[in-house]
Amino acid sequence: MEYFGKAVAELFECSSCYVAAMSHTGRSELKEVRIGHAAIDPSCTMTVARIARKGAGADCALLEPVNARTTFVRKLIGSEPGTNGHSIIGRFASRDRSTVVFVAGWRQVALVRAEIPCLARAVRAVWGTAHSLVQRSPNRYPDAEIWLENLAFPAFIVDEGLHIHEVNRCGRALFAKGELLRLDGDRLAGSSRLVTERLRVAVREALIPRPGQVWLNTTVPLSTERQQFAFAKIGAAPTHCDVGKALIIVPQFDEVLGAHRIATAFGLNWAEERIIARILQFQCPRDIGADLRLTEATVRTYTKRIMLKLGINRQAEFFLLYNLTQSPFGAGRREKAVAPTSPDCRLLCAADKRPPN
Repeated sequence: MEYFGKAVAELFECSSCYVAAMSHTGRSELKEVRIGHAAIDPSCTMTVARIARKGAGADCALLEPVNARTTFVRKLIGSEPGTNGHSIIGRFASRDRSTVVFVAGWRQVALVRAEIPCLARAVRAVWGTAHSLVQRSPNRYPDAEIWLENLAFPAFIVDEGLHIHEVNRCGRALFAKGELLRLDGDRLAGSSRLVTERLRVAVREALIPRPGQVWLNTTVPLSTERQQFAFAKIGAAPTHCDVGKALIIVPQFDEVLGAHRIATAFGLNWAEERIIARILQFQCPRDIGADLRLTEATVRTYTKRIMLKLGINRQAEFFLLYNLTQSPFGAGRREKAVAPTSPDCRLLCAADKRPPN
């Protein structure tokens, strides 16, 4: 139903869509979903159920404009954004012996009567396609809980109200620190009201359907303190299992893992890896030497040797390599190096055999 609601909203160029389906194969239970700013109002359930029962027959289909100022419509999809908002109501009996009712809004122009027959056929086709996708999805798409754990960074699946539906292991660790993000009941919250509101706005904007399958990704600052920068990346959840929900990722800078990735990629030894980790911590040669029980001169010599192996001229390029070797996969996966095949390989090997100056 979520797939259908999103497709109908795009078909009619609307930002919100309410969808209800009543099955006639057993108990006549009404299932409801919302897309965009639509809200499921319990006071409208009986009215929607009555409309659905009237559409139990195959010849009781309808698709027509409705009065934008109807209280019933406003309760389902919210108030119109301006004075020229237009909405549509539809009802049809599906092949799976269900009656589907939807209300979409708000269009900038009214629905033209001549368009109705063609749009009615399109709506039925969209329902059939969405229904077939649902039947196949359990075998084709992994659950959010599974693929979320495969991400390297703290990640959360939330709805428009910031209710948390899924969180991975890294996300739970971030909650435990209680610095950048925290739990407010079952909702996601920032370190301040301003951060929380920015997250809510970004999620809402990410879930608004736009023409041409364009989705908005947003960066929200979580912390701007000196040397403690943190940001959240927000976009629509990428799997069919989470239509109408947003994915929030909080990228992390881990100098130890970064040094290990670089060392694995270039075949560096453990001592060289430890030096890189401290360079990524912005430590000077004297502090690195104190940590590793080496002289400052020895640290400088080994740093030059490492840079020669990596083919870089400036220490700032260690951070470039950190980014280029960044892995989207979660912790617990082993890094594997692939031997370089370029002609420079022999030069690097020869340089490795030379003693430090």
